[in-house]
Amino acid sequence: MQERHVKLNLKKIILLMPIKKKIICFIFARKNSKRLPKKNTLKIGKLMLVEHTILSAIKSKVFDKIILSSDDEKILNLSKKYKIIDFIKRPKNLSGDYIKNIDVLNFYVKKLNIRKKYDYLSLLLPTCPFRNYKHIKLGVKKLFDNKNVDVVLSASETNFPIQFALKKRGDFISPFFNNSPLTKNKTRSQKQPKTYFPNGGFWMSKTKTFLRNKSFYRGKLQMVEMSKKESIDIDDLFDFNLAKFIYSNY
Repeated sequence: MQERHVKLNLKKIILLMPIKKKIICFIFARKNSKRLPKKNTLKIGKLMLVEHTILSAIKSKVFDKIILSSDDEKILNLSKKYKIIDFIKRPKNLSGDYIKNIDVLNFYVKKLNIRKKYDYLSLLLPTCPFRNYKHIKLGVKKLFDNKNVDVVLSASETNFPIQFALKKRGDFISPFFNNSPLTKNKTRSQKQPKTYFPNGGFWMSKTKTFLRNKSFYRGKLQMVEMSKKESIDIDDLFDFNLAKFIYSNY
């Protein structure tokens, strides 16, 4: 009788225990880049660009698994240094100039059966070296703590009001938005609502939401705001030199 009572109490305890939420992290580092060749292996400080993202993911201590996919042997050889990460050779058909990161992510989510293994997934890009482990931890906290949140991404405030944007058609330009404040002479930037842009630091989502929408920009979104310095996204030589300067002087 006492043994049965103990078993029943154990069952109650198990039922009351919080279920651990599992999250997987993907890092994509393609070899070729048209604007800045082999940029992911260029060094900022003593580390390759991709290593700054690797260390941020590891130091965050929030991921159940970290997968790095690349078609660059130099990057894949980092598996000897970072043994906690799973390095996967990126298929040739997913390494072209016109392949989007979202296409690669969809491929791995299906191939690795992520739906059944992880409640959440995350994507980190090597081109945002000043995104750090604290940003990642805060993003995961926002995602885990509020069941109504579908996606959390890193973002930065735009430098200039997008409401003042212009578009070019042939030899002429015109306001980008139909109801542009420019046409009403409302040109004080302080009067415009703040706007933000995704800075490439990270995207995180409920797995089921991502599978349903095939996008990080649908559902209920929240952001982790990052400063201008932290939001530098390396796309060309100017960005890279700016990042090196900031790394050495701040």
